[in-house]
Amino acid sequence: MVRWRVVIVCAFLCSVCLLNVLAQSERTFYPVGSEVLKGRAKEMRNETSLGRLPSRLQSQVRGAVWNLGQNAAGVYVDFRTDADTIVVRYAVSGGLSMPHMPTTGVSGVDLYLKEANTWRWAYGSYQFKDTIQYTFSNIGNNKTGIYRLYLPLYNTVKWLEIGVDKSQQFSFVNNKEKTAPIVVYGTSIAQGACVSRPGMAWTNIVGRSLDKEVINLAFSGNGRLEQPVLDLIAQEEAAVYVLDCLPNLAITPQRSEKQLDSLIVGAVKTIRIKHPTAPIILTGHSSAFTPGFMNKGTLEEYEKSTEVGKATFDRLIKEGNKNLYWLDSRTIALDVNSTVDYAHPNDYGMDKIAQAYIRLFKKVLK
Repeated sequence: MVRWRVVIVCAFLCSVCLLNVLAQSERTFYPVGSEVLKGRAKEMRNETSLGRLPSRLQSQVRGAVWNLGQNAAGVYVDFRTDADTIVVRYAVSGGLSMPHMPTTGVSGVDLYLKEANTWRWAYGSYQFKDTIQYTFSNIGNNKTGIYRLYLPLYNTVKWLEIGVDKSQQFSFVNNKEKTAPIVVYGTSIAQGACVSRPGMAWTNIVGRSLDKEVINLAFSGNGRLEQPVLDLIAQEEAAVYVLDCLPNLAITPQRSEKQLDSLIVGAVKTIRIKHPTAPIILTGHSSAFTPGFMNKGTLEEYEKSTEVGKATFDRLIKEGNKNLYWLDSRTIALDVNSTVDYAHPNDYGMDKIAQAYIRLFKKVLK
């Protein structure tokens, strides 16, 4: 009797595997190449990598920056299809999750549909194996909208392809943006830590809300206003430049207030050389001045660097700098329900950050 049960179970599993193979064989998979990706510097269109930093910078930036720059934070692809089921499969080279961030945020993808100026979202079933697969089923035959697939926030994508039934239409949407992008230089928070899925990163929320491309040049623990990255940013003809690096620029025995002031001034000057009138936003540490936060030493660290940043901003304004803006920590208004740890926002906190930026962007870009 036991043998027959084993035989039946094995037969069932074999049938399931066979059905999966047949289903895959009835789909056409379209490889996502560098030329169709958005949310990256223009220079990246000539690269084979699906990451965010051009190969020429490998010898110019620190190893940590280069490795994080291969992560696909903020990178996305737009496409059209009338398929009712969309399958995304890809491989990554890093760990799938982190202690404070789920696999779906670190290594997952996220699918949205824009139709009649409204964004909709699709849940996908997923399998995290050597080849990761997301299957978005029963989503309707959406013939007029544009799909947006966000790539993983904290992992390096080696290859990725999108599959639909062979009888269904599929085409990538041209990535030549008609308007100038928003360029963000930041830290782990701007990279997307620690949301549950890529679409919830504040840069991605902003992109959908304002219908603008956002170029995410944020590097976890390594957003330090370094010259090679600043030079890359300055090459972009951006609608606005965001310098959100204070979370990685604490005042320490190795970094004085004067040195932090110098870094901020140098960053603004680098952008101003090529873009003398473009809006630049300097941002305070999003977790500074959080009411109810008990860890006083950590809070004092955040507040100190933020105070130095604000003092530098005030002096630059007095010196006659135009189109320079400050986004204050209190305006972001994170609270004790906003983070997963000492600084990194959860989905709720990330939306708070996004909404604060959106309000300022609407003022700056009007």
